[in-house]
Order: sequence, then C-alpha cells, then structure tokens
Amino acid sequence: MEIRLEYEAQKRQRLFHSCPAGEVLYGGAAGGGKSEAMLHDAFKNALIYPNCKIIMFRRTFADLERSLILRSRQIYPREIGTYNESKKRWKFTNGSTIEFAYMAKESDVFNYQGAEYDFIYWDELTHFTYTQYIYMISRLRGTNPNIKRQIKAATNPGGVGHAWVKERFIDIGEPENIHRPLPTADEPEPGTRCFIPAKIHDNTRLMSADPGYLKRLENLPKSLRDQLLHGNWDSFDGMMFDEWDKEIHVIKPFTIPDTWRRFRAIDYGRSAPFCCLWFAINQDMELIVYKEAYKTGMDATDQADLVKEMSIGESIAYTVLDSACWIPNQHGESIADTYGERGLWCEQASKNRLNGIDRVHAWLKVLTDKKGNRYSRVKIFENCRNLIRTLPALPRDDRNPEDINTDAEDHAYDAFRYGVMSCPDPRTYEPIEQNAMSHVQRLDAHLPHALQDEADEISWNDL
Repeated sequence: MEIRLEYEAQKRQRLFHSCPAGEVLYGGAAGGGKSEAMLHDAFKNALIYPNCKIIMFRRTFADLERSLILRSRQIYPREIGTYNESKKRWKFTNGSTIEFAYMAKESDVFNYQGAEYDFIYWDELTHFTYTQYIYMISRLRGTNPNIKRQIKAATNPGGVGHAWVKERFIDIGEPENIHRPLPTADEPEPGTRCFIPAKIHDNTRLMSADPGYLKRLENLPKSLRDQLLHGNWDSFDGMMFDEWDKEIHVIKPFTIPDTWRRFRAIDYGRSAPFCCLWFAINQDMELIVYKEAYKTGMDATDQADLVKEMSIGESIAYTVLDSACWIPNQHGESIADTYGERGLWCEQASKNRLNGIDRVHAWLKVLTDKKGNRYSRVKIFENCRNLIRTLPALPRDDRNPEDINTDAEDHAYDAFRYGVMSCPDPRTYEPIEQNAMSHVQRLDAHLPHALQDEADEISWNDL
C-alpha cells in the first residue's frame, strides 16, 4: 500500500528529521513549523520501526487536545492507523503506537514509572520543568537493538522552563552542531544534543498563506517581539527578576573567611526537588550564596543527613525552613521534627510571598558607585548551578503580576527567599563606595579560576 502525505519538509525541518543527536531541540521563534515537524517525525519513526512506542507531551490537556491531537487526526492516514479516544493513542498496523499525554504537575512524572518509550517528543519544551524532563530520560529504553532512541522537542523562548532549556541546548555551543557535554552529578554519562533554530522566514509555506502574520509579530512589544519573532533567548516577556546580570551576580568560588556569619535556608520537597542553600554575610553587608544541595526523591531523614554531611567543619549560626514543615502528619510528627531527630534544628522561615519578592529584588538590585562601577550586594558562587539556572528565568504570574508563576521551577528561589528574609533589608545600609568590586570580588581576583565547562563538537556522521 502506498501512502502519500501532504507534507513537504522545509530546510530546517529536514535537519530536525535527520539529526542523529540523542536530544534534538527545534524552533526558537513563532511560525517555524514546529508542531507540524514533530507530528510527521513521530509518524515517520512509527512506520520505520515496527512495534515502536512513542509518546508526545504538552503541559496541559487543553493544549494537547487543540494542537497535537486535533492535527494528528487530520493528517495521519486511517488506512494504516486507528485512534483510540479514551487512551489518546494511535495504533498502526505494524504494531507501533503514538501516545499523547500531558504533565501538568511535577509529580505527574510518577505516572510513567516502569514505562518504556523508543521516542519521546515535547511540544513547547519551555512549558515543562527540568525535573519532568530529566525523569523522562530514564523512560527512554527498550529491547529492540535496531532503534536509535531519541528525545525530540520544539519550543519558543520564555515560559517556566526557559532557563534550563537555554542552558541545556542554547548555551552549550553553536546551533546545528552536535555537542556532548561534560559529565555532571545529575548526568554522569550525558548524551549528545543539538539545537536547530527556525524562524518564521524559514516557513515559506506560512509566509505565503498568511503574509499578515509577520506584520503581527513585528507589532508586538519589544521583549515579546524579540522572543517570538527573533527567537532571542537572552530575555523574555514577563521575567520577574530583570535585575539579574550574570556578570555581576555570579562569581568564582573562594574560601569564605571564618569571621563571616554563615547560615542555611531549606525548601522541602520529595517528589519535587528539595533545596538547601548555604549563605555567608560579612561586616559590609555583602551576602554570598556559596553552596547548594538540590535533590529529588529524598525523604526528610536523608535530606537532614545530606545537609549535615555537606556542613562538616562549618560553624552554622542558624537554619531556616519552610514553615509548612511544622504541620504534623497523621501520627503527630512533622518534617521539622524529623530534621531535629537527625540533629538538624531549624527555625521557621518567613512565608510572606510579596515581602519576600520585594526583598529578593532589593538584594539583586544592581548599584553604581561614584566611579561608575556597577555592583550588587549579593553574589552567588558559580557552583550553585540550580539557583543560577532557575532564578533569572522565573516568570510573573499572569493572574497576579506581583508574584511569580508557581508552576515554574521555584525550589531554589524559595530557599533563596527564605534566606534573604532572615537578613536585614540591604536598603537600610550605606552604599559601598571605596571599591565597587567589593571585598568579595577582590578576594576572588587573586584566586585561580576554575576550568570552564567545555563541550566537544561532534560530526553528524560520527553518530
């Protein structure tokens, strides 16, 4: 039987279909033909590999139903496949399946415990959290040795996952090249990755069918226009902490003087990550975040033990913890009680969200001294990767612009907020005038720089 589809892949869609990297991201701007390419790529793999298992994600069921599901029912041929409405799944005559799914909450990842997929697709990847994505990597497995398993995704900049997607696919190196990053604690054996950019000008079919779409994008406000028209990953509309400047707020690690006061702040989580941040503050009211623990799937006992182990040899003045951790369970015990039983005694953190956001703004604020040098009173060691990754990417809540969107990966932010709320307001202190580089950065300037992460470029033909 010969099946013909009314689909002619354009240049960058063809790159997306042929790229052999283990993880492939396509898009970057609106109108690049992302969803169409994903649906046809999944269909291609379903036909090539009999009994292949494929899953495609959107963040919400509403998005899934009006995009991927609706379009698949328009383009997938009924001669070789049937769609099961209740299971949201296509099954083809060769035994392959394409399943449509959504993942509204981080805990939804546990719906896929024990599942196996040969291909995983993410539509609008920046709508998902890092935790959701990383968990599903463990589901990419199967028994057929002839299948080269892949994760493929499409997205625009912005959204709750903007920071981690940018770090994983954009910052790693030149687009349209395949990169293999260095091992990390989270990924001791990382696979290959590739970003294939696409903009509206790459979609000649859309430009011909709807020439007014380009004009509508050009008329958007600047930040949104940069994001959707130009695929700019360096800023996005709705960014909560636009004071963030990596060149100012992130520094190389140095030895914290013993005279500086040290403390910790913890945001509890089990199915979602728990985060502990270590802080130090000096006599000039300069605050350093110098260490982090960021783990998923640990119970309160293991969390307490990890924090204590990472604090050996340090004098910690106090630890603040989410006040909800004092709520007793059905046995009359609380998370704070469990921490205390392991020797990790905590104080209740301030939970006032709006005051906390205001305090975070105050600490992140970039100041200028009399010589015109720019500085901030808070610095973050570059080894605090999850705080650096997630803090600048937190979006505003559309329903309450004074607060962040709590669907975003906000665990490190919450710990940071608890920590700065336990300190005096930096606006009550005099500016640092003698040297805007500050004592913190002067120390750093005399220390050897750590090696930068590197990623090897790999030829497509090598895979």
